[in-house]
Amino acid sequence: MTMELVAWDDKMSVGVDVLDEDHRRLLDMFNSLLENGVAKRNREALSALLADLRDYTDVHFSREEAFMQRNGYPDLDSHRAAHRYFVDEVEKLRHDFDGGNETMLRIDLILLLKDWLIEHIQSTDMQYKPYVLG
Repeated sequence: MTMELVAWDDKMSVGVDVLDEDHRRLLDMFNSLLENGVAKRNREALSALLADLRDYTDVHFSREEAFMQRNGYPDLDSHRAAHRYFVDEVEKLRHDFDGGNETMLRIDLILLLKDWLIEHIQSTDMQYKPYVLG
């Protein structure tokens, strides 16, 4: 499975440096998976990447939701629901990984990150941009 790396683009910026840095880091994790996780059969590296992804999304989602709340973003509940969906999907993938289904895990994780994460940053996150910019 060959996929292109995803480069940060200024169109992805939500206008808040710390959130943009979070998004860049998440894209870096995605690109790292493409470069390393799929090509190699290194279970430890993939396990560590999954754990990092889970931990870092918790940090980022909490930070992003706090920004939205402070700035009176009216669609916060639905944005939170989108975040919970992503966290649940990562948990399902971890479960598959623990069950030994590593090939499907790699494919599903790449598709989840490419489809959900990039779409989320470029579309869903852009909806709160006017609120956090004041």
